[in-house]
Amino acid sequence: MWIHRVCVWSVLTWAVLSVVYHPVMALLQYTAAELLRLRFHPAGPPPVALHIHPDIAFNPRRKYIHRGSRLNFTTSDSDSIQSFWSRTRRPPRNTDRGVNRDVLAHLARSANSSIKHRSSNVNFGLLNVRSLTGKGHLIQDVLRDCKLDFLCLTETWQHPNDFVSLNESTPSEFVYIYQPRNSGRGGGLAIIHRKHWKVLPVSAPLFHSFEYTAVHLPGSAPTILCTVYRPPKPNKDFLYDFAALLTHLSVLSPNMIIVGDFNIHMDNGNNLLSRDFTSCLDSFGLQQYINFPTHSKGHILDLVCCSGVTPTHCKADLFSLSDHKLISFNVNIIASKICVPRVITFRKINDIDPVIFSSAISDLPFVHSLSTLDELISHYNVNLQNLLNAFAPLKHRSVSFARSAPWFTSNLRLLKAKGRQLERLFRKTGLTIHREMYDNHILYYKDCIVSAKSAYYSGLVSSNEGSSKSLFSLFASLTKPPDPFPSHMHSPDFCNSLLSFFSDKISNIHQQLSSVRALYTEADSLFSSLSVCHSFSTFTLPSLSDVINIIHKSNSSTCQLDPLPTKLVKACLPTLAPLITTIICSSLNNGTVPLSLKTASVTPILKKPGLDPNNFDNLRPISNLPFLAKILEKVVASQLHSYLSTHNLYEQFQSGFRPHHSTETALLRITNDLLMAADSGFLTILILLDLSAAFDTISHDILLNRLASIGISQTPLAWFSSYLSGRTQFLQFKSH
Repeated sequence: MWIHRVCVWSVLTWAVLSVVYHPVMALLQYTAAELLRLRFHPAGPPPVALHIHPDIAFNPRRKYIHRGSRLNFTTSDSDSIQSFWSRTRRPPRNTDRGVNRDVLAHLARSANSSIKHRSSNVNFGLLNVRSLTGKGHLIQDVLRDCKLDFLCLTETWQHPNDFVSLNESTPSEFVYIYQPRNSGRGGGLAIIHRKHWKVLPVSAPLFHSFEYTAVHLPGSAPTILCTVYRPPKPNKDFLYDFAALLTHLSVLSPNMIIVGDFNIHMDNGNNLLSRDFTSCLDSFGLQQYINFPTHSKGHILDLVCCSGVTPTHCKADLFSLSDHKLISFNVNIIASKICVPRVITFRKINDIDPVIFSSAISDLPFVHSLSTLDELISHYNVNLQNLLNAFAPLKHRSVSFARSAPWFTSNLRLLKAKGRQLERLFRKTGLTIHREMYDNHILYYKDCIVSAKSAYYSGLVSSNEGSSKSLFSLFASLTKPPDPFPSHMHSPDFCNSLLSFFSDKISNIHQQLSSVRALYTEADSLFSSLSVCHSFSTFTLPSLSDVINIIHKSNSSTCQLDPLPTKLVKACLPTLAPLITTIICSSLNNGTVPLSLKTASVTPILKKPGLDPNNFDNLRPISNLPFLAKILEKVVASQLHSYLSTHNLYEQFQSGFRPHHSTETALLRITNDLLMAADSGFLTILILLDLSAAFDTISHDILLNRLASIGISQTPLAWFSSYLSGRTQFLQFKSH
């Protein structure tokens, strides 16, 4: 009896568990065509109830004909209910219920669009480089000789804000995206790709069991490219974290290419980690395509996992300076290509003879002293621009992005060719002796590259000794980060959006401050009620020598709005100084600033290297004004400083925008006060206040009231009011 009960309970238990428990299956994926076929279609004969009355017919509705088009239609005037019928043949019913795309309006493409979507055979590469230091030119050889579009590097061993080795590894027609390890040794990832591919960074959660960097290749069928490095040390959270990453990426696009050094022995089928990793890939529809050794010891550690796309021509090549092989493969994807212009514009400014150019300026039409300020500015800009076009017309040249390094000598070319010859010999024979010959030659080739670069840059440093500007420029060319703004961002839509963001940011700040305006109304009225014994009611007109001295002391930087390069203005200063002085005196006399001098060229920069430029909060606008506007500002600032200093109107602890004061003097004052207080036995509390967008919070009305409260009135006050109003700006990414 008890045996029967045990059997019954076993059967019931199995039935309940079979309903409740479902094994984990792979994610189901459907194509667009499969989903459309799942739509409901009424099929079969009509219901019987519709045949109760013979006049009721279950026929497809005729094709709609616009009212008023009564062609081939007849009406019946009998006593029955009026009906309409047509001798026009009824069109066949569309049973597939497909989408009629003929009725859809095509989206208008921007006239300035330079992005093309087409199917391309893209060449990918994967390499565990084990430190980029000293291997930069070898990486360039790999990119060019293998004709790679993307090279994914693991274990770059780069530190944050360290761009020297990455710059050395990137040819001129390529750019890179890097992800350093923020703490500890080793690690680090980078993706080097050609400039003509549109590549967008992908933000995803941070995991501690492995490193990764992911990018998005937009297009009609977008693709996600992710580079992964898993340290060899066991970590029980790896599979869970990696599944979380795949979950995040699979939502973005069904087409994924996951590559990297996973340090999992995929050649060992009995390895528990390799079996669990394969199961994880299967659950997301990913397939691993590497079935040959990728490590010098014969293991499969570097993997290529794809879904939605199929890699072809997968192979492993030697890379002598690493124990990992170079993995290369091709993928046919539809991605966005950017038509990178190969045409540059320039002027031969150095070919202009300053003496002849000054003579041409003297021959310009005479400007009457009673001309308005706008006429003077127009005369200055238009005539000088015309002269520049006559002496140094704008030229256009097609350029090639591929260029050899200046230190790459003919001897190095011979050594490179010798290395390729030894590599082919080893591939042909497979002998150990030939492998050793190849490795020894590559080490010698690397040492020769280091020596050639050292000799070249040592010569540059010696030749520019004493020129700090040239030395800093040389240092910046070696250590500067990559251009944070890809070419696809240089579009009118992006520039308009960024300008609107900067303007809206200031408007929002002032709207938030308006709610607390009552807090400073009393203080503002206190400043207005102060009686000042001194006044600044008229400007002192500068002399010709004053203007010349200010121009000579100014930097020679040039803005896009300048009609002449500042270097040429200084060379022809004896001829141009009278006109510039007349313009400045006219502005100070009238108390106005012309509109052309209130237009700024705004260049956005990243607040910190490595931030995402697509997030506008990470950008800081830098405004550049015409050179003439800067000279006018210096003249006014000099007279304002003289007035404030003479009458002791500066704030006691003001350090900014004050001659002989700086951050260093402020820190010295604070340090001295702290030490003096400590010596006297006092307890000191230091409060630091950091204002976000401090200058954007300044109200122009309050600023003018403060200026009036310290005695600035009449023409100077009107000049400041004109200076602060009616300003315009435009965005500039590159100088042309």
